[in-house]
Amino acid sequence: MIASKDEVKEVWSRGDYRSRGQFFPPVSAYLTRLLNLQAEESVLDVACGYGNTAITARMMGAKVSGIDITPKHIALAKEEEKIAGISGIEWEEADVEDLPFADESFDVVLSTFGHIFAPHQGLAGKEMVRVLKKGGRLGFTSWPPELAVGKLSEVVSRYNPFPASEAFSPYNWGIPEKVKQLLPGIEEMYFERDTINIPILSPNHYWHDTITKAGFMIQVFEALQKQNDEEKIELFRREYTKTLAQFTSDNVLRMGYLVVMAKK
Repeated sequence: MIASKDEVKEVWSRGDYRSRGQFFPPVSAYLTRLLNLQAEESVLDVACGYGNTAITARMMGAKVSGIDITPKHIALAKEEEKIAGISGIEWEEADVEDLPFADESFDVVLSTFGHIFAPHQGLAGKEMVRVLKKGGRLGFTSWPPELAVGKLSEVVSRYNPFPASEAFSPYNWGIPEKVKQLLPGIEEMYFERDTINIPILSPNHYWHDTITKAGFMIQVFEALQKQNDEEKIELFRREYTKTLAQFTSDNVLRMGYLVVMAKK
């Protein structure tokens, strides 16, 4: 089952995305450096969230547009831009599957763990390539299914009352062979890997943070609570924290991710 656009907006509007995304700014900096972003280039940040990558690009002197399907995220991104002491970013509520821009509008298209959640992946890929100029660069980050986020998602899928179709898994974007299929019209493509190191006091602390601040996990946890099955919830917690422990040492959760760099 694929969620409707309204359902997608509802899920992403919940929780505390600023808190959950506080470890993403170094990823934004790394991505823009790998893409050799230049001042005055036109940049689109797709599914911009709270604006970490758009703001990073703007601080480098680029001409930036940021789009997100969730109005709450756009409002939050505007706040972050003001706090950063910059201006000039064009923010717009929009869907990656139907970008409101003409063909070949941007020198660079970016996304940090954003567009990967679009349910119609083929459309998302085609749209990002469509608005990219000939010779332009596309760069994004995603979660490989075999690393921490992917493995945690496997656990969640076993307890999720609202299972999604595997064909539309966001972790398809973390598999290089599938990424190549989702980006028609790309001339060159390169891949790198890096890791986000998240300080946690214990796996249980991260579990509690996730079920209270991450929109999707809030939805899943509340649905399980309505089933009034405490044993199932406890099994979920145990399996989730056991998986977390496999990627945690010295009070640091290591969340590996894939970086995709492409040229049209």
